Amino acid sequence: MQTTFQSKFENYFVTLEELSTEALDGSARTLVLAEKQNAAKLIAHIAEMSRRKGALERGYKNLFCYCVERLNLSEGAVAMRIQIANVSRRFPQVLAALAENRISLSVAALLAPHLQEDNVDTLLSDCAGMTKRKAEEYLVALKPKPVFQPSIRKQPTPPQRQAATPPQEDEQEQGSLPPVASSRMDIPRRSSNLVQPARPEEYNFRFTANREFKDKLERLAEVLGVENVRTHMAELLEQALDLALDKKDPKKKLERRQARESKQNASVEKPRPDEISPSVPAKSRYIPSEVRERVLARAGHRCEFVSEDGTRCTSRTGLEIEHTRPFALFRDNDERWLAALCAAHNGFMAEHVYGAAFIRRKIDERLRQNAPAQHVGRGISEDSRSRPTARATSQRG
Repeated sequence: MQTTFQSKFENYFVTLEELSTEALDGSARTLVLAEKQNAAKLIAHIAEMSRRKGALERGYKNLFCYCVERLNLSEGAVAMRIQIANVSRRFPQVLAALAENRISLSVAALLAPHLQEDNVDTLLSDCAGMTKRKAEEYLVALKPKPVFQPSIRKQPTPPQRQAATPPQEDEQEQGSLPPVASSRMDIPRRSSNLVQPARPEEYNFRFTANREFKDKLERLAEVLGVENVRTHMAELLEQALDLALDKKDPKKKLERRQARESKQNASVEKPRPDEISPSVPAKSRYIPSEVRERVLARAGHRCEFVSEDGTRCTSRTGLEIEHTRPFALFRDNDERWLAALCAAHNGFMAEHVYGAAFIRRKIDERLRQNAPAQHVGRGISEDSRSRPTARATSQRG
């Protein structure tokens, strides 16, 4: 079934065919200007969302995830827009130059880290109409980069490429990596694509490690009794991951604890040591490990922050156990009032209860206590001041 937009664009192409080349060119230029104006307005929206921490309020773990998941922007486009948004309040001239189509989005992102009060107008004027490549050359002339010294180093010989011979099935099942690229054209355009799907249930991994990593990998193969590291690398790394997860994963710890408790005499009812009577105020915020494990398991090992529209944060790393009823007010460690939150939403909730000024003051106090004497008073960047850490927020009571 045809969608409304599909039929509209089918008719739109018919309309374009009737335009002269001059009219088509003029229409395209008008659309470009409208696109640039909308891009500048969108960046202003992103800047305001950043200022009020709206991404956290809407249930996203950071501004980048909000732009990708909520606004459906491409990751590359988000990176540039956030970079411009970071300086747009201080230098609104950037958005004006973008809206007037004097500079492109990529050039604006290049200029953003270099802008100062005494050079913003000059940089925007000099780079007007420049391509990204020209702007890069312009910025290098202003701030030259170090030149590599001539050197000779051994380059590994690439394996012979056999395009006509497909890889053997047993090699594919072992998860072996593709041959090393023999020319620059074979290197992926984006170096960040370190994990790429090869089949529905298989992935190719690419990474570089030093000699110490190689020695450790070979030693691990000896310890685990894995022959031929090169052909069994996936098997070896999987065993290493299993060992690490078995030791560090809170899910595994909880399973072992539950297994131990199940072996105890179930007929003897014993009070849990972590249950604290609400009538007795807690002396500290300390949460026993068994309580932490249960809270994480209850949360599915995922941040429990949910926005007003029902969006739940997707963060699964760096989770902290926090009190949904502020500990400083209730002095209560009851498990019912504990939740798993990521560091960003932990700080966001703390600011909501105590105010941003109070949290910043606590962070500054903690940093001064931990900093060496020679670093005290040097100042803190706004970025670091605006993100409460677990250690800082833990002192707010």
